[in-house]
Order: sequence, then structure tokens, then C-alpha cells
Amino acid sequence: MEILQGIWAAMLAAASLAPLATFGVVLVAYLTYRQRDRADRRDQWWKRAQWAIDAALDGSDPQRRLAGLKVLVQLIGSDLATAEDADLMSALAVEIRGQEGSGRHGAAAPSPLQDRIVAAAEGLIRAAAEKAPQP
Repeated sequence: MEILQGIWAAMLAAASLAPLATFGVVLVAYLTYRQRDRADRRDQWWKRAQWAIDAALDGSDPQRRLAGLKVLVQLIGSDLATAEDADLMSALAVEIRGQEGSGRHGAAAPSPLQDRIVAAAEGLIRAAAEKAPQP
């Protein structure tokens, strides 16, 4: 009879731990979901960034170049952008600003459009500087 009472007491103790175990499983599932969601969002962010970088580097189409720079400014402001992304975007914008200033890009852009491209590149540099960690 004592053995049965011991077994019964052990079962009651185990039953009292069941809600805690359930909470642990739910917590792990939630954290896994959040990590996967962020990874998926970051992947989509990077696909957009790749398109925008390609567009910004297109020397043959100034309109596309301007659109790429404007998209990059928006993307760098996202919480998905990292400090390394900001460094990359800043370097890219400095190069584009230099190309536009010296006329080294492929097609000669009309002056007002060229000014808008330079302004967008400078906007990207500012946005990237805000994202980068301060020394």
C-alpha cells in the first residue's frame, strides 16, 4: 500500500510540473518562430538591397540609378539593416557621388538629373552615418 501511495504522490508531483513544462515548450517555439521570421525578413531585405545596388551602379540609365539610390536610402533606415550594411551603402554612395561629379559613369546624365543623383548619394551617406555605430 505504501508503494501505491508513493507512486500516487510522484504522479501528483509530476502533474504539478506539467504547466511549467508546457510553458517551456511554448516559449521555445515562440523564440524559434521569431528568429525564423527575422531571418526571412532579412533575406527579403537583402534581395531588395541587391536590386537597388545593381540599379544604383547602372551607369547607362540615370533614372534607374536615381531610383536605386532612393531605394537604398529607404532600406538603410530599416531595423533589418546592420552597421556593416551601412558601411557598404556609404562606400557605394561615395563612389557614385565621385562618378557623377567627375562624369566617369557610362551615359552622360542631364545636369538636373545628375544633381538629383548626387543629392540622393549624399542622402544615402547621411542615412548610413546615422545607422553606423558612433566611435
